[in-house]
Order: sequence, then C-alpha cells, then structure tokens
Amino acid sequence: MFSIIYLVLMSLLAGILTGIVGMAALTLYPVLLSVGVAPITANATITVAQVGAGMGTVLSSLKELHGHWKQAIQIALLNTAGGALGAIILIHSTNAGFQKLVPVFILFAGILILAPKGKSKPHLDKHLLSALSWLAIFLVGIYTGYFGAASGLLMIAVLSKIVKQNYVVYNSMRNFASFTNNVVSAIMFVIMLPIDWAVIIPLLIGLFTGGYIGPIIVRYIPSTVIKTAVGIFAIVLSLVLGYQAYL
Repeated sequence: MFSIIYLVLMSLLAGILTGIVGMAALTLYPVLLSVGVAPITANATITVAQVGAGMGTVLSSLKELHGHWKQAIQIALLNTAGGALGAIILIHSTNAGFQKLVPVFILFAGILILAPKGKSKPHLDKHLLSALSWLAIFLVGIYTGYFGAASGLLMIAVLSKIVKQNYVVYNSMRNFASFTNNVVSAIMFVIMLPIDWAVIIPLLIGLFTGGYIGPIIVRYIPSTVIKTAVGIFAIVLSLVLGYQAYL
C-alpha cells in the first residue's frame, strides 16, 4: 500500500513538472529503480505511463494551441519520427553508456535557454539556423525515444529559438509533441520490451492529474521568470548529474 501511495505522489509531482517543462522521466526513473524495477524495464514503463501525462497536458494546453496547430503538428511529426528511431535503438541496446551524456545535454539546454536572442542575421544565416533548429527537434526526438531524461528541457531550449511566441505557447507545442512521441514509442515498447504493469495504474493516475495541472500553473507565471528558473535549474542539475556520473 505504501508503495502505491509513494508511486502516485511521485508521479503527480512528475506530471506537474511535465506540464511545466517536461521532467517525468528524470523524476520517475530513480523512483522505479528504488522499488526494484530493472533499468530498461523502468525506462519503457515510464514511456508507456507518460501517455497518461500527455493526455492531461494536451487537454490543458488546448487554449494555447489554438491558432498554432499547423506549427505544432509539424514539430510533433518531426519529433515523433526521431522518437521512433530512438525507441528502436533502445530496444537493441542498453542505456548505461548513454546516461553519461545526459549531464552534457542538460547543460547545453540550460545555456541555450538562458542565452539572449541575438540580432537579426543575414537571410542565408536565418535559413541555416532554421534548418539546424528543425534538425535539433529530430535529434531531441531520438533522445526522447531512447532515454528521455530531461528531454523536455532540450525541447524547450530548441523551441525557444524557433517559435516566435511566449513560453506558454511553445511549452504547449512541446506538450503536444511529447504526447505523440510517447504514444508511438509506448506502442513499440509494449510489443518489444518488458513492461512492469503492476506500477502502471498508480503512475497513470498521478501523471494524468499532474499533467493537467502543470500547464495551468504556467499561465500565471511570467515567461521570463519561468525561462530563467528553468535555465538555472538545468545548469545546476547538469552539474549534480555530472558529478554522479563521472566522480
């Protein structure tokens, strides 16, 4: 009984963080390990459970997505294509070595989020920057399908440079892209990998509820405050995870 309550509360927190910046995998991965779930199974189980969080965040983000569906769908399709490739890589490998790259990715995301937008570039440079940004969405999708810890931070960092709107809008696009990515990856994992179905229900309850609450919280916090807090958090988190991974 205690384990169920523990899982619901932690997944509720993870769901709220997912709706704000996308932190479910990073939050729940050590939680599942602590209750005895094997690493690869934990990773796959979290992906399946995050479909519940995605339903909550997308429902709660419909207001911000209104008028931006075309760009949101483009981002989601590219990110999900990368996610499918990442899921295939996970199915045929382990995540031990890749986890050491997580602190580097998070540090990069934090710097990118905090970096001020520069002045307008020449026309050619703008096209090149746009192409690189869309490539980054695909690469983040691969990472999301493979491991996913802090992938939300990476997506926020990339979308902050692509989407010419405030935080609540591109965060809603990230929520939608994460949902479609997780649906595709979850289907693949259910077919190809072991899933710990015993923990799925408590995870779904917490993630759906928290996922619905997260985007609502974002509406009442100034975008600059969120971006600054997320950027600083990402850098601090990268240092902590880097210390654990390398020292």
